[in-house]
Parts: sequence; C-alpha cells; structure tokens
Amino acid sequence: MIRNIIFDVGYVLIGYSWKEQFLRFGYSAKALARLAQAMFGEGVRDGSRPLWEKYDCGEISDGEIRAECLARYPEDRQALEWFFDNPSDWAVLLSDMADLIPLLKEKGYRVYLLSNYPERLWKCHVTVQPFYSRTDGETVSYAEHCQKPEKRFFQILLDRYGLRPEECLFLDDRADNTHQAEALGIEAITLDSPAARIAAADRLLKMEAVPADI
Repeated sequence: MIRNIIFDVGYVLIGYSWKEQFLRFGYSAKALARLAQAMFGEGVRDGSRPLWEKYDCGEISDGEIRAECLARYPEDRQALEWFFDNPSDWAVLLSDMADLIPLLKEKGYRVYLLSNYPERLWKCHVTVQPFYSRTDGETVSYAEHCQKPEKRFFQILLDRYGLRPEECLFLDDRADNTHQAEALGIEAITLDSPAARIAAADRLLKMEAVPADI
C-alpha cells in the first residue's frame, strides 16, 4: 500500500508570478516567451547544458547567474534585476496541493520533497512555507549536484529514507519526471493540467489512513 507521498515543489506546491510582473514592465506576450525560453530553456547555454540547470545543481553561484543573464540580455536589465533582487515577491503558494500535506500527515503518511531548486530560492521560497515543517525529508538538486529526471536523484531519496518504491506516490508537473519515477517502481501522477490537479487532490483527500501497525 502507499505510505509515502513525494511532492515536487515548482508548479506543484509553489507557483511563480514573475511573468505577470514582467508584463507590467511592458513586455508583450511574445517578448515574455522569448525571455522565458532564453532563461530556462535551451536558449541559455553554458557549454552543453542550460545555465539555469547548472544553477539548480549548485554548480554556479547566485552572483554568477545574475551577472551572466544581465550580460547576455542587456535589453532586459530592469526586469532581470527585479527578478534576481526580489525572489520572495514572485513565489506563490499553491494551496490546492500544499493544504493537503497536514491532512496526509494526520492520516499517517510520510511526506517528502523531491525538487530541482537552487539554494537561495529554496530558502526564500520553500523553507518559509507553512507546509515545510510538516515534511519528513527532502532531496534537492542544489545539495546533490544532480536533478530530475536522473535516476540517481530519485534513488538518493529512496536510499536516504529507506523508502520502498512500491509504497510511494510521486506528484510532479512534468511527464519526463513521472516517467522516471514509474521506471523505478514508484506510482506517479503528472499534474500537467487543472483537471489533473483536481483529480489528484480528490484522490489524496480520499486516501485512507495508514494502519497503525504498518
């Protein structure tokens, strides 16, 4: 039976409102898509890997990624300076999932976090949230220097806390991550639409309590 619930954080427990602020800076939808792709997608590269991926894995510092983005996108300086200087302002708690954590704990489930996240943002986005103190453990990319969907990243979590894959349920917004979890024997749900989130929340709410002898 399921006894461990593993949550991704970004776009599962916490959302981000920086795009709305960039629109207030005067960005068009097209310009916003261009910058988002450049910062987080294949458009920003350092060697063979995206710059933000290296940041997530703790391989470059806060100052280095800020300086590199400002150097590469000087026309975006105002927006980028706001982005890097005010990270707490653009993190938004997603209560439809986050509010379930205390309920799951009351039912006897253990709750873990498995997330790709840089250290500074983890501390100002995640550790300050009400749900954080209710979790039983975490594996975060900045500390492990690897990330989802790498197999070894999942294995670190399983080994660290002595978790059996068949007793775990993993929730993530990306299919490549949930597919890797499933390949390891972990049941997974992809939260890639509002309907998927509603269905997942309904399932979690209806899960029976873990028997006391398990």
